[in-house]
Amino acid sequence: MSSCPNQRHVVAKLERVGVHFGDTRAVDGIDLAFRTGEVHALLGENGAGKSTLLKVLAGLLTPQTGCVTMKPGVRIAYVPQELELPWTLTVTDWLFLGQERKTRWRWLDLRSEQILAREWLQRFGLALDPKASLASLSTPQLKWVQIVRAARMEPDLFLLDEPSAPLSQADSEALFRHLRKLRDQGTAIVYVTHRLAEVQALANRVTVLRDGHVVASGTQQSFRAEDLVRLMAGSGAGPPPRQTGAPGDLCLYVDRLGTGIVRDVSLSVCQGEIVGVAGLAGSGRSTLLEALAGIRRFRARQFWRAEPTAFVPEDRFRKGLLYRLSIRDNVFLPAPSFWLQPKWERNELNQWFERLRIRASGVEAPISSLSGGNQQKVLLARTLRRAPRLLLLDEPTAGVDVATKADIYRLFQELAHAGCAVVWASSDAHELLQASHRVIVLRHGRVVADTAAVALNEAQLVALITGADGAVISEQP
Repeated sequence: MSSCPNQRHVVAKLERVGVHFGDTRAVDGIDLAFRTGEVHALLGENGAGKSTLLKVLAGLLTPQTGCVTMKPGVRIAYVPQELELPWTLTVTDWLFLGQERKTRWRWLDLRSEQILAREWLQRFGLALDPKASLASLSTPQLKWVQIVRAARMEPDLFLLDEPSAPLSQADSEALFRHLRKLRDQGTAIVYVTHRLAEVQALANRVTVLRDGHVVASGTQQSFRAEDLVRLMAGSGAGPPPRQTGAPGDLCLYVDRLGTGIVRDVSLSVCQGEIVGVAGLAGSGRSTLLEALAGIRRFRARQFWRAEPTAFVPEDRFRKGLLYRLSIRDNVFLPAPSFWLQPKWERNELNQWFERLRIRASGVEAPISSLSGGNQQKVLLARTLRRAPRLLLLDEPTAGVDVATKADIYRLFQELAHAGCAVVWASSDAHELLQASHRVIVLRHGRVVADTAAVALNEAQLVALITGADGAVISEQP
């Protein structure tokens, strides 16, 4: 890091910073300052350069051009979007990794670490066992452990990349309360998000990136939501008109399915339907989809589904993609290489790149070099190669930008129009109503509502999800 003279209240400053990967300019000519007691939100499409900037500030990337100025002695904590964790460690091991506590005989003081780990987890309202292995935790729990580990460092500069993407609305609001408290204590917070409501609720300043350049920066109050959408993705980023029509043949029929927390779920889905699954974290959304996909054992009076069925898991990092392989290899898994012909392979890849608007330097680029949204599109390409009649997706829009969300919504419409049945779960009530024909709501593992999306507004759906209304709605077709 450069030791350029710092300014009062400025914790970190970027001057004409540029980072290049070969011929690709990830960011170029960036001038930004991050101040104490501020939440500075970074917005932009996937691939705009937001994560690259965080890695520069965290010291993980060295810019080829420009100057990075840091306040002397600054403590930096970084929460990446990816869940690349040492899975064999326990929660306590991970929280204290690199800062282990020792007894006076220089042995590891595991008892002291576990007591402190429990205190830190409780401070964030987490009822986790400090002895639990990371591999046993759910994706939202893992994200919380990442956040707690970073907060435990008591940073002056706190960098968070899409921390709320796997969290429920209640968990996100709890996270915001902690971040506001840190901000009020003087911490400088740099927060990457695609959710405009989070910007309005949390940010003091906003910077919008596009193609590696700053296109706008100012106070949060100086931007309207529609301005930010236009700056991020252009005028064509809105959701497509929701097409409805007469349902086709049955693609999924379930009568009183039960597994884990899920109890007595009955559901039918027809060709051309887009069915959204709503619920808080722990409500059974993921459990239900895993059972429908056949990767979790379950019991049911009756169960039938159309084949082929395809499933996109919530955790693309652990369950969806192989990060040591290229884009091409990930798309064509699990086909043996001797089955594939290079010319046919290139043609199909080009078709998927064009259809899903995948942005990458080439098909041989490592999947780890892509932004989160483009990684998700590669996972969708691999899934859709099977031409499924029933498509199941768990949080497919988590951690992706406005334009990529719009692409996914359009893809749902295309698939439904072609006769596919789509069942997808999301923690975002607004987008469920935007992109679904029907919405079912799970609460404590039971279906408490099954109704047309047009019959609900967002407040009603949130009330059903949280149980604030006490109502149960059933309007199955």
